[in-house]
Amino acid sequence: MLNQVLEEPYGNSVFQYRKKDISMPANLWYAGWELQTSSAYRWNGNTRNDGDNTFIFQYTTKGEGRIRVNETTYSLLPGDAFLVDVPSDHEYWLPDESSEWEFMFITLVGESTKMCWEAFTEKRGPVLKIPYSSRVIQLLHQINQEAANKEIKDAYMASSRAYEFVMALHRFGQGYTEDTAPMPESLQQAITHIHQNMSSPLHLEELAAVAGLSKFYFIQLFQSHLQTTPMQYVTKKRIEQAMAWLSNSTIPVQEISRQSGFDTSNYFSKVFRRYTGESPSSFRERTRHRKFTNVFLD
Repeated sequence: MLNQVLEEPYGNSVFQYRKKDISMPANLWYAGWELQTSSAYRWNGNTRNDGDNTFIFQYTTKGEGRIRVNETTYSLLPGDAFLVDVPSDHEYWLPDESSEWEFMFITLVGESTKMCWEAFTEKRGPVLKIPYSSRVIQLLHQINQEAANKEIKDAYMASSRAYEFVMALHRFGQGYTEDTAPMPESLQQAITHIHQNMSSPLHLEELAAVAGLSKFYFIQLFQSHLQTTPMQYVTKKRIEQAMAWLSNSTIPVQEISRQSGFDTSNYFSKVFRRYTGESPSSFRERTRHRKFTNVFLD
C-alpha cells in the first residue's frame, strides 16, 4: 500500500522499540483504522496486556460502538472520541444493535503523554465530540496514513508524531479549537478599536457599542471566535505591548504602564507578574538585548 492515500479502513500497525527507546517523553504503540462487524469485539481495560501507563484515543468514523467508564456507559456515534488509559476500569465493544463500528485509533506511551492525558480528561472527561476537520483528527488520519505506507521508519519519527498528536489534543482540550468560520465584521471593528485605543480606558459597553451588538451577544460571539472574553483579550494585548516596549526601549516602567492603559504602575506590575511570572523590571533586564519584533503571550 505504499504511497497510497488512505481513504478507508486498512487494519492496524504496531510499533516495536528497543527498550531504551520506550523512555521517550511520548511514543506510538499502536495505530489503526478498523471496521468491526462482530459482537465478539470487546476490550476490557483491566485485563488487556498492553502494560501500565498506556493511553488509548479512539474516534468513531461510522456506525456505533459503546463504552463503559467506571459506572457510566456511553454510545459512540460518528464524531465521538473516547480517551482511556490502561489499566483502568473501562470496557468498550460493538453492541448487538449495531451492525458495524468503524473507527480510527492511536495508542501512546510516555511521561509527556501521561501528563497531558490526565489534564485533558480531568477537564473534558473520557468521551467527547470532535469535528473531523479538527487538527486532532487530521493528525490521527495522517499518522495512520504514514503507518499504512510504512513511512514511520524509526522510534524518533514515531515519537515526533506522538508528541505532535498529544500537543494537538492538549490544545483542543484547552479550548483552542480551529475556527474556520470567517470573523464577523462587527468583531473585526471591535478588535480594531481595541488596538487603536490601547492607552485609553476601554469598557465592555463601549466595545459592544462599536460592534453594534448587545453586551450579552457580543461576549458570546467574541468567546466563540477568540476563546477568551473581550476584557481578557484587552488585558493580554496590553501586556504584549508592554513586553515589546520593555524589551525595545528605555521608556520608564511607569510611562509604559500609562501608555498600556493601566491606572497605576502598581496594578500594572501585579497584572504583568500574573501573566508572565516576573516583574516588568526583571523582564526588561532579561530581554533588553533581544529586541523582540512581535510578542505572543499565552
